[in-house]
Amino acid sequence: MTRLVTTLQRIPLASRANASLKSWLAERDAAATMRRYEQLARTNQWKVPSGEALRSALRSRIVERARRADWPRPVGDLHIFLPYSLCNWEAVLPESLAPFGEVSVFEWRSQGFDELAPDWLQRRDEMNRAMLAAFESARRRRPIDVVVGYLSGNNVAPKVLQQMAEGGAVITNFCFDDKTCWPGVIRGGRHTSTAGIAQAVDLNLTSDPNGAVRYFAHGGLAMFHPEAADPGSYFPVDVGFEFDVSFVGACYGWRPRLIAGLHRSGINVTCFGKGWPRGAIANEQMNGVYARSRINLGCGGIGYSRSLLCLKGRDFEVPMAGALYLTQDNPELARVFDVGREILTYRDIDDCANTIRCLLQDSDRAADIRRGARMRSVKDHTYEARWSTVLRMLGAIGL
Repeated sequence: MTRLVTTLQRIPLASRANASLKSWLAERDAAATMRRYEQLARTNQWKVPSGEALRSALRSRIVERARRADWPRPVGDLHIFLPYSLCNWEAVLPESLAPFGEVSVFEWRSQGFDELAPDWLQRRDEMNRAMLAAFESARRRRPIDVVVGYLSGNNVAPKVLQQMAEGGAVITNFCFDDKTCWPGVIRGGRHTSTAGIAQAVDLNLTSDPNGAVRYFAHGGLAMFHPEAADPGSYFPVDVGFEFDVSFVGACYGWRPRLIAGLHRSGINVTCFGKGWPRGAIANEQMNGVYARSRINLGCGGIGYSRSLLCLKGRDFEVPMAGALYLTQDNPELARVFDVGREILTYRDIDDCANTIRCLLQDSDRAADIRRGARMRSVKDHTYEARWSTVLRMLGAIGL
């Protein structure tokens, strides 16, 4: 079967048909999911809290724990417990939380636990016991104020988070990919997505601006929490331009059609990633590619879809690098950037090609966009800024 799939992927017509089917299924399921939760909200006359209403609901939920912890406290005086799995970019997490105090880490892959292993369901409880033991060990040394989790129902049981809360900690958890496959299949008695733990989390953090209603339906409070970028990893580099246009990302879905369409328009795009001739590059090499590119191209689609969009890590990495970013027109981008002055967007292949031609002929405008992107990113889109917003919402540090 694997050999057959590989063979079909090499046939252009079959590959396009496969991509179109996967795209349609993802778009259909995401739309149906959102309609279902919105209907639940209307039927039950829910008022999903946001802003000050969310702050009030959250403070009521955690009032006793916050009182015992003597919040708010000075920045740098907290004890944070961080359970997560290190696969790629997550290495930045301990460092990004360090300005707020001591960070006790439980990273389970380094301890031999792998969610992709065939025996994961048999070992999941063992990992959970190890996680709770690490929490208790850190708590005995010093009371834990906040748990910052990168968790889901697939890797942690709600009762583990409840025990951490009983130990005095306030529980937060973030997810950057919850528009699809939500609430997810049920494995081992619970949803594999963050829906499986939403109720046990005091503040769920979602990169979907419209996602709070879904968490509310599963008993949780949620707030918008987009991706960010590390200014120590992504920064301007004074080198000459090597590429007119570059793209960093795997070759799948409609991306090959975008690149091919630009090539037909006479625009050469140098691509880096799995499936492209140049192959993938390491995270440490990306900043250099951004710096050497006059224009960095982005695709905002989820999976194989070109119309089901979400904020991406690349949306913040490229601007943080002080590079020019041109990506798909996604209304969510206006929440985090001044589109047209700090980043640029395109509607379709022709619009993308025309925008590229204009930018290549207007170096002054391109330089202005690069400067604006870097200034905005350093001000608003570091991980430290994200966690500062969360901790202020909790009341752990002062406003």
